[in-house]
Amino acid sequence: MQPQTLEPLDDIAFFIVEGTHRIATISMNDYGFLLSARMAQTYLGRAEQVLDNKRGFDREFFTEVSALKTTAASMGCEYAQFETFCADCDRFDRLETQNWREWLSKCAVRAISRGYRGTVSHHLAYKIRLFHSRLSAVLTEA
Repeated sequence: MQPQTLEPLDDIAFFIVEGTHRIATISMNDYGFLLSARMAQTYLGRAEQVLDNKRGFDREFFTEVSALKTTAASMGCEYAQFETFCADCDRFDRLETQNWREWLSKCAVRAISRGYRGTVSHHLAYKIRLFHSRLSAVLTEA
């Protein structure tokens, strides 16, 4: 399957609006941490495609596109690590406990990991919102 190109202005506007909706969904964790991380990675991959297809002629434009592509790749790695952590937490949550000590230990670990996931998710959501704002500005420049 060939990746679609976004040349016409209508397609770029659609990408920005759809991206805004996705960013809101990711930021609010509407589908949980794991699925939000996956959705963010999909969005970042699509953003890289859009940047590859955007045409510009000045040096400043190419510098900004290069910086955005580097940021997208970096955030993609961060979201992949977060996805792995969330998957490990989900696996841990499904483990059976043998006695009350294990159950108490498991509750403590779950509480700590839930707080950590919330903190990381909040930090990544801030970064992806900032990225989307910069990307939208670059895409709408003439």
